Amino acid sequence: MKIGVLTEIINYHSGARAPLMIAKGLAKRGHKVTVFAYDFMLDQPAFDDLKKSGVEIVLIQKKKVKYIGKYLSSISLFKSLKTNPPDAVWFSGTLPFFFAAKLAGIPIVRMYQGTQFNALLENKNPNEKNSLKDALLNTIANWYIYLNDFISFRLSNSVVAISKFAAKEGETLYKKKCDDIIYHGTTFLPKVKSSVKKQKNSIKILSVSRITPYKGFHLILEAVKKVKTKKNILVTIAGSQAKHHYVEYLKKVGGDNIKIVLDPSDLDLAKLYQEADFCVVADRFLYFGLSIYEAAFFGKPTISLNNAAASEIIDHGKTGLIAKTPEELGLYIKKLSENPIFRKKLGISAQKLALQFTWEKCALEWEKELLKYAKQPLQ
Repeated sequence: MKIGVLTEIINYHSGARAPLMIAKGLAKRGHKVTVFAYDFMLDQPAFDDLKKSGVEIVLIQKKKVKYIGKYLSSISLFKSLKTNPPDAVWFSGTLPFFFAAKLAGIPIVRMYQGTQFNALLENKNPNEKNSLKDALLNTIANWYIYLNDFISFRLSNSVVAISKFAAKEGETLYKKKCDDIIYHGTTFLPKVKSSVKKQKNSIKILSVSRITPYKGFHLILEAVKKVKTKKNILVTIAGSQAKHHYVEYLKKVGGDNIKIVLDPSDLDLAKLYQEADFCVVADRFLYFGLSIYEAAFFGKPTISLNNAAASEIIDHGKTGLIAKTPEELGLYIKKLSENPIFRKKLGISAQKLALQFTWEKCALEWEKELLKYAKQPLQ
C-alpha cells in the first residue's frame, strides 16, 4: 500500500517523534511510505534514520510570508500528491497540509492527540498578569485553534485518538465519534553506562518534554522547594523547542537545584534516564506522555499530576504515582525520595508495562485502519 505521512517536521524531539516512528513501522511492514514535512527544524540523524528504514522523504519549502506562508507552501504539496498519489494519507499537522490532501482527493486518516488551547499565553511566564488585550487576542486565537481542529476532525475520513481521554475530548468538542484508539509505542533508547557516580544523600529527579509553560515544570520546582527532607534533590529538565523566557523563569525558581538540558540527543536522554532516581510530570495536556514510558523502559517510575490521560498511562501505586494537587505532588516526591525499595518496586512494574507498548504494535494497529483505503490488497 502507498501511504503518505503528513507531519510538520523531521525531528525526533518530543511529540514530533511519533509520526516518524509510525512511518518507520509501516515501512517495515512492507508498505511504500513517504513522509511529507516542512524543511525547517530538520534533524539530520532522524532524516538519515528514516531513509535507512526505507522511508521516502519529501521536504516542502516553507515560504517566508507572514501568516500565509504555510498555505502558499501547501501548493507544492498538493502538486506532489496529485502527481504521485498515495492510497491514503496519515495526518498529524496543520490545516494547509490537510487542505492539500483533501483537494487532491486522497483519503485522510487523522491522528488526534488533543486540542491545546491558550497557545498565545505560552509567551507569558506563569503567574504573569494578562492584560485585556492579551485576553482578547487569546480568545481569538482559541477560536482559530478550534476551527482548525474542527475542520480536520470533521472532514477526515477516519479519526484515531491516542488515548481514551483524547477520544472523549475530541468527541465532546467536535461532535464526531473517533473510529479507534491507538496508543503510542515506547522508544527503546540505547542503554549506556553512566560515568557519573551516585552521591549517597542525593536524589535526581528528571522531567522531559518541550520547555514551555503548559508543561508545568515550575509546578515541579515549587513542589520540590516545599519538600522537607535530608536528601539533596536535584531536578533536571530536558527538552526541545524551549521558550527562552520560560527557561530564565525556571532558573530563578529552581535556584541551585536545577539543571536544564536543551535539545538532548537520544544518547543524552538515555544517560539522563539512567542517572535519574525517578521522573516527574506536570503536563496540562498529557494526552499520552512518551517520556513516561521512556523512563519506564529504564526502570524509573513517574509521578504525574492528575491531568488529562494520566490515569490511563500510570497505574497509581503500581507503576507510578498520580497526584491530585501540587501539594500532593510534593508529598509523593518526598515519599519516593526517601523510599528506595518502593521506588524500585514501582520501576520494575513500570518497565514491564512499557515493554508492552511497542512502535511495531502501534504500526500494526495503524495499518489496520489505513488498509480500509488500500487500492490493492496487501501482498
